[in-house]
Amino acid sequence: MIRLIASDLDGTLLNEESMLSEKTAKCIRTAQQAGILWVAATGRSLKTASELLNGAEFRKSDGTLIFQKSIEESCTQEIIQMLMEKKLDFEINTSSGDFSTDCEFCDTARPMPAVEKIFDAQIKIQKIFIFSEEQNKLKNIKEFLKKRQDITVTSSATWNIEITDRQANKGAMLEQIAEYYGWSKEEVLVFGDGNNDISMFEKFPHSRAMGNAVESLKKNAEKVIESNRDDAVAQEVCRLLQHPSFRAVL
Repeated sequence: MIRLIASDLDGTLLNEESMLSEKTAKCIRTAQQAGILWVAATGRSLKTASELLNGAEFRKSDGTLIFQKSIEESCTQEIIQMLMEKKLDFEINTSSGDFSTDCEFCDTARPMPAVEKIFDAQIKIQKIFIFSEEQNKLKNIKEFLKKRQDITVTSSATWNIEITDRQANKGAMLEQIAEYYGWSKEEVLVFGDGNNDISMFEKFPHSRAMGNAVESLKKNAEKVIESNRDDAVAQEVCRLLQHPSFRAVL
C-alpha cells in the first residue's frame, strides 16, 4: 500500500507555466483525504515552496521544521570564496532566509551581505545555488566540486548547480521521512524529471519518471509516464486511488 507520495515540482507536478493545474490540485487533495502523505521534493527554498523537502530540510506545510542538515561552515567558506573569485552568481538558503548576488534573478532573496557577516553571525547554510548562462564554466565548476567528499552536487537545469551537505539529498531525506513515520520503502511512490531526483529513484523501488525527464532518470525509473504538460502525476495517482485498498498496480 502506498502511504507517502513524494513529487518534484518544476517539470513534474507543475506545468510549463510553473503552475499547479486544477486537476492536479484536486488529485493531491483526494490523495490526502485518502490518508496519503504528500511531500514536495524540491530544490526550492521555503519562500518559494510550501510539506517541503529539498534534501537539506523537512518541514510541515505550516513551516514547522522537523529536521535539517546544514553544510559545514569551513566548506561553505571555501566554496563561496571560490565563486566570488570566479565572479559567478549564486544564492544561499540559510537559517535566516535567502540571500543572492543577483536579486533580479532570485527575486525572493535579499542582497548578499559581506561574507564575514554571514559567518560572524553563525548563520547555517542549507544550500548554495549557483546560476549562470555560461554553461561551460558551470560544467567545469561542477566537475571540480564533485571531487569533494563533503557535499552533494546536482543540477535541476543546464544553467544551475545545487550544493547541499553530502547527507542532504532528496533520497537520503526521504529515507528519514519514511523512517520518521514508520513506513517501508515499498510504501513510498516518487515522481521526478531531473538529475537531482536520481537519489530518490535509486533508493525507492516505486518511481515514475516524467516523459519530459532527462534520460539518466528514465533509466533509473520503474516506469516512465506522460509529461508534465499532460498532468501525468495526477493521472498516475488517480489510477492508484481507484485501485482496491489504494494498492497500486506497480
